Amino acid sequence: MAESDGGIFGFFKKKGPEVSSTPAASAVRESRLDVVSQMVPLLIAVHEAKAQVEVSFGNASFFSLFEWELLDGGDGKVVQGKTHLEEARCLLLAPMEPPIGNLKIRSAGEIRLEFASRTHLLVCVTTLLQITPARRICLAFPKSLQQKPERRAVVRILVDRTLNVVLTVVRPSGIAFEAKFRTISAKGAAFYGTGAIPKIADGSELEMTIAYPEGTVEVEAVVLGSYSKDGEQLFRIQFSVPDQQVARAIGALASFVQRSNLQRRTSLLR
Repeated sequence: MAESDGGIFGFFKKKGPEVSSTPAASAVRESRLDVVSQMVPLLIAVHEAKAQVEVSFGNASFFSLFEWELLDGGDGKVVQGKTHLEEARCLLLAPMEPPIGNLKIRSAGEIRLEFASRTHLLVCVTTLLQITPARRICLAFPKSLQQKPERRAVVRILVDRTLNVVLTVVRPSGIAFEAKFRTISAKGAAFYGTGAIPKIADGSELEMTIAYPEGTVEVEAVVLGSYSKDGEQLFRIQFSVPDQQVARAIGALASFVQRSNLQRRTSLLR
């Protein structure tokens, strides 16, 4: 990369003009995007949704979040910008979890990223450009994005109905109701109401409080859609993860569900 240690590499750049971040139309089947003008809106939308990123290289996987470029907005103000995406220069990631990944990635060759839009699992291959002075991970802008409908590749864990996980959902209107998870993963979940559920439109943003024996998680989520199974209405959601603390909390919850499933199976086999 020809750019010196400025802008995303430790200093600030002058803020450029705003452009639309409306995502490209979603494909109804698996597809491959290799045109920058199609990839950029999708990547900007994923950044805005604060989607978690799975980073894989070698035989290991780690988790991170996309980050914005820091720009000089004038009058001494620092603002978040997206010129590194608009100009297809690079991708920026926050330090990874577990932390050992931040050391191992320095010698990685091909790096695979998986992250979710509202309707797809997105996959791309990239390489490391550098670790910035602020410990951000700067990756080459991908040559293509692979879209997998409905994010089928995301591992979903079935949540037993008797498991002590209580979900309180608050709609944008302020109306709250109780629910239970049907499935859960590090990136999203499906839930059903334990009583009457008010109407929830696709794309609605929800606030959730999840209480379980090992802690409490507060997280926001976006409704991807609804479906019926065994005569019950379920809602698919994608978690909005603003930082590593929330990502770890959701991961701990998913691990608790997985351990509980294993313990229950072991008990049944005795």
